[in-house]
Amino acid sequence: MIVVTFAMAEESKDFLPRLENRRTLGGRADLPVVEGTLGGEKVLVVHLGVGPQSAAQRLQDSGALSGTEKPRLLLCPGYGGGLGPHLAHADMLLVENYSDPALLARAEATLASEKGLHRGRLTSEMVVIESAADKAALHAKSGALAVDMETAAVKPLCDAAGVPMLALRAISDDAQTTLPVPGYLLWDLETQKPPLGRLAWHLVKNPRQIGALRRLLASLAPVRARLTDTLLKLIPKL
Repeated sequence: MIVVTFAMAEESKDFLPRLENRRTLGGRADLPVVEGTLGGEKVLVVHLGVGPQSAAQRLQDSGALSGTEKPRLLLCPGYGGGLGPHLAHADMLLVENYSDPALLARAEATLASEKGLHRGRLTSEMVVIESAADKAALHAKSGALAVDMETAAVKPLCDAAGVPMLALRAISDDAQTTLPVPGYLLWDLETQKPPLGRLAWHLVKNPRQIGALRRLLASLAPVRARLTDTLLKLIPKL
């Protein structure tokens, strides 16, 4: 069995339909735990929510690492903000510092011919990194090529369970991009839902940001497609 984690259902909505014999085992309706098969391999998809606290709690609650059937590996894919100036929108990062070396080498060999493939460090932060200036500062401080909010919380749970992990991120917003609205208006860490009322009120007061937000949301489709395509290529080879 392979466990695959995503933060949000937005990231997995192209991948889940590719699973055969799919069924929902539990979790919240918008952050479910889903079981299926892919090429004869049993796959368990766990949606973690956004942020380290939710990620750790939901992975533990799912029983994915502590059940009677021990997974042979865990894949931790998702979107990531670009920090390295050479990473473009929808590029793929194989994460060195949170991945099992053998799985990382196998993934790199499998995807060697892919354009826009990078290998490097990821940093997991407690808040959304919103501006190009903040991304540049974090890149200089950490040396990381991308940023997320969950991977650092997943890794110690895998280590404790003796399950090797491979982390990978598709770049949703590159280093030169400043988010059109503050991160706390895109996702509420407490409720683990988009704060639609607060976002709507913000946009009423800042109507010039509406177009930029629409473009950002539309730009996620190729990122999600790249992430899904990468997973479909990797899973049979791992």
